[in-house]
Amino acid sequence: MTLKRLSDIPGPRTLADQWSMYRRRYQMGHALREISQSHGDIARVPIAGDPKVLVSHPDHVREIMVSNSQYFGISGQDLLRRVVPWSLIAIEGQLHDEHRAMMLLTLRKILTRRILTTTILRANQALSKLRDGDVIDLYQFSREVSLAIAASLLFPAEAGDEIVSGIDHKAFLDLMSQSNAWFLGMPLAFQNICLLADLRHNMKIMATRRHVRRQLTDAIKSARALSRSGPDADVMSLLTDGAEVGGRMRDEFMEDNLLTILLASYDTTANTLAWALWEAAGQSAVQNRISEEGARLSDIPADNLEWSNSAVWTEATLQESLRMYPSIWATSRRTLSDYRLGDFLLSKNTFIYTSQWVTHRDPRWFPNPLEFRPERWEPEASCGTEKPADERPQFSFFPFGGGKRFCIGKAIFDQEASLLLGSFFSRWEATQVEDCHPEPRFGVTLQPDRPMLAQIKRRRPEFES
Repeated sequence: MTLKRLSDIPGPRTLADQWSMYRRRYQMGHALREISQSHGDIARVPIAGDPKVLVSHPDHVREIMVSNSQYFGISGQDLLRRVVPWSLIAIEGQLHDEHRAMMLLTLRKILTRRILTTTILRANQALSKLRDGDVIDLYQFSREVSLAIAASLLFPAEAGDEIVSGIDHKAFLDLMSQSNAWFLGMPLAFQNICLLADLRHNMKIMATRRHVRRQLTDAIKSARALSRSGPDADVMSLLTDGAEVGGRMRDEFMEDNLLTILLASYDTTANTLAWALWEAAGQSAVQNRISEEGARLSDIPADNLEWSNSAVWTEATLQESLRMYPSIWATSRRTLSDYRLGDFLLSKNTFIYTSQWVTHRDPRWFPNPLEFRPERWEPEASCGTEKPADERPQFSFFPFGGGKRFCIGKAIFDQEASLLLGSFFSRWEATQVEDCHPEPRFGVTLQPDRPMLAQIKRRRPEFES
């Protein structure tokens, strides 16, 4: 069979289509889903520069991320290297593999030693500040508690407190929203023009990044002087000491990776938790079942070691939040040489989007995909035409990516998010505020476009302060 050319791939491609995509760049997930529904599992995306292709079928996603990943490289690398040049997200090859192995070992030690204690402590501190009848922003609540946990796990106590207290939340979120999948798909020269067009705003963002980086530099110096290690060591101290993780990490690598993890763990956890809280606040049956599981949580961290394994409904709610509102809603790669994908021959430097938002909302894998239904994820669920999770294609659900770039913090996220969700609904019931309808904004991550307002009511009198 003769392969079809890149130019034969269906999809919008006129100047009018490019202008429409630009106007919808912060609703880009919706635009990509429309393209996939109209033009199939391999479709052109109307963005200027090198050809852009959306790949939606789970088998093709697996091919790109796992089975043939050696034929694809990082896209948007020029921008990443300007911001965090030595981070895992910006480097490739042996250097990436060596530092990834060190970071994985470090995070595993944090997972087994500190995640339960830190999460329970920070959750209790955050929940104790709430009052019966309050109207709260669920996203702000999630953001603050997630940031406190991330700082506690990453840095020595005094450094973490200083970093958190010095963070301008709005500027921090602006840093995460500075670019998105549309922006990274544009030619580098056009990216520079966009940055110059809003120079004052971008200078403020860069000032925030420099401020946080200076704090990291000072904290690393302090950690080297203290030379902490052992069961209570944080990520920075483990990497500074090096004895338990295969060697000391150089300062420039440590700064970039700690900055990346701080941004990623804080923002992605907050987003997923906020959407889970919001959807549960709209369904009393969902939060009541989470509450029943959360009531088994203990203030003694070690007693909760096996809790998440038995909190089936809490886990199902988080899985459904990750399906409907994946914090990392799209990833991108570029072909390193000509490559055959399905019936098409892609030329070198073709820019490939894989979108969790698109694939997770495909009715072939998830019937009634726009409905928030945690029961999809129960082990023995029977949800009408719903397929059991183990009968869906492997990459019909990939919120944490796949292959050698699979999210290194997934295990920590799983523990942290389930403990936070269970703790919240064990103490409070929440009701969405009328006429509050947050929608996703497609930046680097999937953030709500407005406050997620809910009124809370105390569920368990014994938690009265």
